[in-house]
Amino acid sequence: MEKEEQLNKYLDDLTFDKDPIVDEIALLTKQHGRFHPGRSGGILMAILATLPKIEHVFEWTAGYGSTTIWLAKSIHETASYSIGTVSDENFRLIANYLKRAGLSGRIKVSKTQGPDHLLSQDAQQSLIVLDLQQERTKLPDWWGAIEKKLAVGGLLISLGMIPRESGQGGTYSLLRASIESFNHKLLSNPNFLSTILPVSEGMMVAIRQS
Repeated sequence: MEKEEQLNKYLDDLTFDKDPIVDEIALLTKQHGRFHPGRSGGILMAILATLPKIEHVFEWTAGYGSTTIWLAKSIHETASYSIGTVSDENFRLIANYLKRAGLSGRIKVSKTQGPDHLLSQDAQQSLIVLDLQQERTKLPDWWGAIEKKLAVGGLLISLGMIPRESGQGGTYSLLRASIESFNHKLLSNPNFLSTILPVSEGMMVAIRQS
């Protein structure tokens, strides 16, 4: 069992507030061979989302909504929350999960082009979450939008930021190059304080300092 799996099992055994919708999403995600933030990743995002300065939240997801549920349950009632997703299937699944969880009333879900969707937001964003899943080869396309729309003092969370050591073919090489390029831009940028945590295939957490 991987360390991340051990951590999630440990937290599952100790935590009383198990959410059946989160568990359902986790099962679907694993059945389709995609990574999942797990309870540890979800709790971390929930903690960050409750910070008093979080007023505008933007999430782009090519997953099934596990990050969305954690965030939607945690952000302040006065905060705005916009979600962009990659396909009709993802849109339908996420909208349905939010409705079942009673969380859809003040959350706007759209099927759009990712960076353009972020740039279209009126306000500077306090928290940006990228759960790109199969779209991680497009990570470099996000950099300009993040620089323009993440507020000073704002947080960026991006999942799946540790390139795998093994693989083959052009797609794998492009994926690795995309992840490493994005990581380099953040970790070497003096305007951001950034780190990568060993959760959800590498969770990038960065705060914009200037």
